Amino acid sequence: MIVGWPTRAHLNKDKIILFPTGSTEQHGKHLVLDTDTFILFEIAKRVAKETNVLVAPPMPFGQSVHHMAFPGTITLSFDTLVNVYIDVCKSLLNHGFDKIVFMNGHGGNTDPISEAIRRVREDTGKIIYALSVGASQKGFGSESLKFIKQETGGHACERDTSVVLYLGERVLINKAEKWKFPNSWTEFYKKYFEPKTKLWISPITRVQYFNEITEIGSLGDPIIASKEKGKQMG
Repeated sequence: MIVGWPTRAHLNKDKIILFPTGSTEQHGKHLVLDTDTFILFEIAKRVAKETNVLVAPPMPFGQSVHHMAFPGTITLSFDTLVNVYIDVCKSLLNHGFDKIVFMNGHGGNTDPISEAIRRVREDTGKIIYALSVGASQKGFGSESLKFIKQETGGHACERDTSVVLYLGERVLINKAEKWKFPNSWTEFYKKYFEPKTKLWISPITRVQYFNEITEIGSLGDPIIASKEKGKQMG
């Protein structure tokens, strides 16, 4: 990070800056509320060091309405988040950056980011880039998940907890719990749940909040997480 006023001399030749976007939301009983933001900022700083680009301060709040049933979660509305992203981008463009790259670590931010970068281009003509940072079974970083043993996951799970342990964040591993079907689920509901994808598969479209799929706030099996697995995934 730059100390003092960043000047044109601080811009790399391609005038690139990374913009980490996370969230402040519950991550089970064992991880901190800023887990997404913490992970993204640490990754962004490592990328910046390797590529000689700058990192903007991380955006700590995201769209987390689906977690609001759990205490501690802070969410911004879709429109508020879009406007914040637009203002940040325009500020960075004003200071001489030519390429802004969103590094997103929270799924709820995906649609607001897409809307924001569309509107920034309409307003300024500048193309803003975005990527989601998070390994998936069939996509980005899939090879790194070969060390993961849980059958299902996706939030405060074996994967997330291992990465946080490796990066040095606070973890109350004695409070971690393995996910199981919520007591409220009927046999009909269980019938349409696909464990490997963590999705409720049904011909009927519906909005689903996180408390409807987990009573403990997390998915997967964080109990078997380890610092070593986090290092291997890194």
